[in-house]
Amino acid sequence: MKLTKTTIMICALLGCTHSVKAEPWIGTNDVYLRNAIELLVSQGLINRPVNTYPLMWQGIAQDIKRLSISDIPNNALFAYTHIQYALKFAQKKSLSGIKLKSNNQPSALQSFGERYQEKAAIQGYSILMGERVTAKLSLQYNKDANNQKKLSYDDSYLAVLLGNWSFSAEQINHWWGPSNDNALLLSNNATPMPSLRISRLNTDYYGPSWLSFIGPWNITALISQQKHLKNIATNTSASENRFFGMRFSSVPLPGLELAVSQTAQFNGSDINDLTNVFLGKNKINSQTGINEYNQLTSIDFKYSHIAFGQSFAVYGELAGNKKSSLIPEEKNFTTGLEAYFGLDNQVIKTYLEYSDTVSQCTKINLDNTKTSQHCSYEHINFSDGYKHYNQNIGPAIDSQAKSYTLGINYHQTNGLAAFAKIRHIKQDILPIDSIAEHTKHLQLDIGYQQGLFNGLLKVSGSVFKVKQHISKSNKTETSLQASWEYRF
Repeated sequence: MKLTKTTIMICALLGCTHSVKAEPWIGTNDVYLRNAIELLVSQGLINRPVNTYPLMWQGIAQDIKRLSISDIPNNALFAYTHIQYALKFAQKKSLSGIKLKSNNQPSALQSFGERYQEKAAIQGYSILMGERVTAKLSLQYNKDANNQKKLSYDDSYLAVLLGNWSFSAEQINHWWGPSNDNALLLSNNATPMPSLRISRLNTDYYGPSWLSFIGPWNITALISQQKHLKNIATNTSASENRFFGMRFSSVPLPGLELAVSQTAQFNGSDINDLTNVFLGKNKINSQTGINEYNQLTSIDFKYSHIAFGQSFAVYGELAGNKKSSLIPEEKNFTTGLEAYFGLDNQVIKTYLEYSDTVSQCTKINLDNTKTSQHCSYEHINFSDGYKHYNQNIGPAIDSQAKSYTLGINYHQTNGLAAFAKIRHIKQDILPIDSIAEHTKHLQLDIGYQQGLFNGLLKVSGSVFKVKQHISKSNKTETSLQASWEYRF
């Protein structure tokens, strides 16, 4: 299987011949829309899995259309109207847009939301939405992008709806799990991989009555092409490999979402390798005893409820390498607490999140030598690790790190929105080495958005201090990002 940008572009163009109706999903770039959806989940007004992005519109639209104003408490009214507006916009017969980006320093820490991983970019896109086919063609010219690409087709896709399933050829970002900053298996930290994906369209429960206790459920699976940066000195890059991911989620009780996910990196191109990773089977090297696939698994949960008249949620994810079961062997984890304060004209969300990706990637032999082994984001068969164009596919903090994040988001009826977050990260490079470098990273991010010239202006800035223990380095830097998008 060869997934190329040309394939994605041709598919998008072919899809433009079908009748027009609606865009199929919500992407990973709108944190304020996500906040509104989560607030309605905590109020019991949306009762379906919502922690897998792209998030299909059909089930969300169904829940929203069932509601009347009398059903909505005052502190959820703005969230409800925000989702209504976003749905109405997504149902336009066609949509085109242009986006300009500027950034004095490409971001290395990407959370859910807008991505800034190039110094400057201009993007043009067009979407046509059909009864059964939706196509988006997006072209972006970049300057000094983290993935070294001047021209990209990121955000392009062709989606075909058959029955209750969506089949897509795409180059879009994903976010699996309830976290705000560090999704452990699949996040939007890396440039999108060219992929083929299947997802359930409407997550209402369909199935035998004796399984109805699982509640509304969703399943998605994708096969992608993972690429690597070129070595400037040799003009070569590591060979491309395949990436497989699958996620199942359900809501067995109101407000409680449970999910299990698995991913795999593999080099094989025949059906046997794909079958093995789909079934979670290992391919053990007889000489090293190490699984030739880099297989990871995670389990996550989120419980949303109302206390003292306000909405809150608690969530967690446990992830690591997969050996004989769906329970992770390495105990990387993310946990967090959220609170929502809504009114009829605004939504405020605040959260505290902790992530730990520290794991032991070598073993000490009897002769005191060290041998690399398979653990989480490191694998001897994949020299660049769990990365696409040298950007971690999972958590933004990468491996061997511990992170605390305190964040707040604010959004009001006239379109004004703002956010602030502070992050503290401790990371060890080569943690088993006696001269390992210990890095402490303290970062403050603030951002603001408002309408400007019939478009949307976003401005954000960061101040970060990086301290390294061994080298005695101690530096403070700043970055400023801005984007303006006009849709027509």
